[in-house]
Amino acid sequence: MSVSETILVTVRTYPTPSTHHVETVCVGGISRKGQWRRLYPVPLRYLRAEQQFKTWDLISADIRPAKRDSRLESRRAHLPTLQVTGHLRTWQARDQWVRPTIHPSLRSLTDIQRSLGPVAVDEVKDLIANETSAEWDAKRAKALSSRMLFDESLPLEKMPLEFRLIWSDEAGDEHDSLVISWEMAQTWRQYRKRYENPVDQMRAKLLGDMFSARNRVALFMGNHSRFRQTFMVCGWYIPPRSEVDDGSLFG
Repeated sequence: MSVSETILVTVRTYPTPSTHHVETVCVGGISRKGQWRRLYPVPLRYLRAEQQFKTWDLISADIRPAKRDSRLESRRAHLPTLQVTGHLRTWQARDQWVRPTIHPSLRSLTDIQRSLGPVAVDEVKDLIANETSAEWDAKRAKALSSRMLFDESLPLEKMPLEFRLIWSDEAGDEHDSLVISWEMAQTWRQYRKRYENPVDQMRAKLLGDMFSARNRVALFMGNHSRFRQTFMVCGWYIPPRSEVDDGSLFG
């Protein structure tokens, strides 16, 4: 049974070609009741222009539990009902939604059988970039070139690098996590045009600025649908301490 919900979008993963949906994006966010939602599949670039959304937008849609995904947060949206209803511009406004859901460690997230949510960061220690194929595999390449249900297929670059973050949570546990966020891919795409050594510049920006001590950092962590013990970085939350600090990152 479908219900209408309003969701604050906090997570958008990099698109992946799909044999059934042309391409898909996994979308994560928080409902007005403070519950995390994973919306999948969402062909974000193929939605109508007025439906396309970005991080920190408020969206509404009729959603129902996912039939083939037993994870607590997973839902499927009835895409014709999807609407963008607003945008949260300030960290204070975003904090009212995000902070009550932040966990002090990845272990505390998994201990209560959650598969998606923010984890407080003690330190981001390094950004690793490993080379990988710059071409989609045959199955995904065929899906990408197919028009499927849509009028045209949009170009979709395969990332030639696999980014990972080495980080520790508030419990002191260290993690080596794959990054699958839309923001990381877009940052690399922009930096490669501007710098001779884009990865070095990205590392300096992330570790020296975005993930620095001046911000209260949390990572939006989500697990793999088949390998439930594998958690990936789907995005990040980096409010300046000066704007949201009251002595505690999580509620």
